[in-house]
Amino acid sequence: MTYYIEIYGCQMNVHDGEILSGIMQSAGHTAVEDVHAADAVFVVTCAVREHAETRALGRITHLAGIPERKPVMVLCGCVAQEHGEELLKKIKLLDLVVGPDVYHCLPELLQERKRIAVTDQGSEDYEQVTAVREQFPRSFVTVMRGCNNYCTYCIVPRVRGRERSRRAELILKEVKSLVDNGYREVTLLGQNVNSYSFDGMRFPELLKRVSDAAGDSCRVRFVTSNPRDLTEGLASVMASRKNICNQFHLPAQSGNDRVLKAMHRGYTRQIYLEKVVMLKELMPDIVLSTDMIAGFPSETAEEFGDSVSLLKEVRYDYAFLFRYSERTGTAALNIEPSVPVEERLRRLSILQELQTEITLEKSKEIIGREMPVLVTGPARREGQTASRTMGNRLVILQSQNFSPGDLVPVTIVKADGYTHFGEPVADSS
Repeated sequence: MTYYIEIYGCQMNVHDGEILSGIMQSAGHTAVEDVHAADAVFVVTCAVREHAETRALGRITHLAGIPERKPVMVLCGCVAQEHGEELLKKIKLLDLVVGPDVYHCLPELLQERKRIAVTDQGSEDYEQVTAVREQFPRSFVTVMRGCNNYCTYCIVPRVRGRERSRRAELILKEVKSLVDNGYREVTLLGQNVNSYSFDGMRFPELLKRVSDAAGDSCRVRFVTSNPRDLTEGLASVMASRKNICNQFHLPAQSGNDRVLKAMHRGYTRQIYLEKVVMLKELMPDIVLSTDMIAGFPSETAEEFGDSVSLLKEVRYDYAFLFRYSERTGTAALNIEPSVPVEERLRRLSILQELQTEITLEKSKEIIGREMPVLVTGPARREGQTASRTMGNRLVILQSQNFSPGDLVPVTIVKADGYTHFGEPVADSS
């Protein structure tokens, strides 16, 4: 059987797609790049925000109507876990609905050809699966799955389950294998990596050991973190290791203390800012990004203003900004009053315009600087090559004389905010 995978959502979903492909190939099935040539089509979905869910469901409805043939349509991931059998009733052309903890059942389910939803939730970590890596020279390594935080707006604990951390020796073995196979960057994944804990080992110690395993030839980065779990110990490990990337994604979600409490975030604005200061003092060149929600239930205009001022004060390099999205089963649905959708969008637009200005200013600050970039592959435009800095900034090289995995010293000569252009330093090609 041939199969095609389409992925929506976070990096965890991307890696789950690689795990899914590993399961399929170990059962003798073959991946294809053309959806029209596939006997089975998998859509891996994200349920964190309404827009992502709507896009994925619309896409699977479209794919199910491929006229050339009727492939087996499989909805996977968080939306599958959230809605289960209800999706089979709603989308008549859908054949299978499979949650993120039961991908190992897929070969058998495809063979049985039953129209069924399987959303059992347990402690699956897919240790016996060899993931099919898709993004050489960069790769993902899951260190923990699930979340115990229960932020009032977030559906992740419901669809991904409780936290469970992997054994450190298995993580290190996977990292070493990637390094031995030429990978030049690994990203440690978890819904909240900072809460990693296994047999007394916490995340700072794990990060130190991963850094040792990666060695001089491989970069290390991680996502994502809850600010309340960020410790000076973790920041010190980052600052002391040359192969740990100077990038930190620190989701704030709001700049107002009352809203943060209503969100059940576990920190105040002042505590958050103290941690930002700590990171900047230990790593002056750190690249910071965040998440922010506009229009959380009961958020007043004045409280929203605190989020605006937080963006101005921290001056993030990047920010992922969203309007509040109602999610079934979350506590925020019971918080009144609701902010009208039009007002949420207006507030979102204010955040987006401000952050675009800041991102452009921060981007221009590195023009003229020399830094190493990791070549990731061809850029979108013919004749160009894409690469990434330690801070994960995209840098375009006006040449294709480089191969994925090359580490090239460049001078940044131009920047437009989200894309930078670099010229290789003499004798680096």
